[in-house]
Amino acid sequence: MSIVDTSPGGVASIGLAVGASFVGRLLGSGSVVRSIGGIVAACTIEEDHDDELELTDHPVELGASVTDHAFMRPVGVRITIGWGAGQIQPLSQIYAKLLALQASAVPFDIVTGKRKYRNMLITSLGTQTDSDTENTLRVVLSCREIIIVQTLVTTMPPAANQANPQNTAAPQNSGTVQTTPASRVPTGGALAVGG
Repeated sequence: MSIVDTSPGGVASIGLAVGASFVGRLLGSGSVVRSIGGIVAACTIEEDHDDELELTDHPVELGASVTDHAFMRPVGVRITIGWGAGQIQPLSQIYAKLLALQASAVPFDIVTGKRKYRNMLITSLGTQTDSDTENTLRVVLSCREIIIVQTLVTTMPPAANQANPQNTAAPQNSGTVQTTPASRVPTGGALAVGG
């Protein structure tokens, strides 16, 4: 027998509702409606935001590595959300919606208490059920931004209009080309310098 009543409306459901109220005040339940791809949780338990700047390191012949560039990595957010048994939809349907959102691989928006994320995908979705949480749904989501770029197709001007067409003209189909053996193949581990 469980010490915690897990029946609908039982202690676990009441605990989640009370926890949701407390966490809502803790995370600031102002006018921001938190959502994950349009799905609104009964309560948001935790949000962890990740923004990373990547530094490029290149080894040089003598001395330490040099860093000559930096760029932002795709943003990530880890969110813990929950629902109690007294929801309009059954918990299994809510969970199925989250799984479908992940499986669709279609970018969506996330609204948190700190900011709005665009072009996000769910990389990890986890939940745990035991005798104490049978009538609640607590989900931990890891989401990451995907960077979408626009490509552009262009056409090269005719070779007759170029100053140096052998170097700047569009590639030409030369048909089948016969290979020829190399005249001098270096042997050993390193190439000789200067010839």
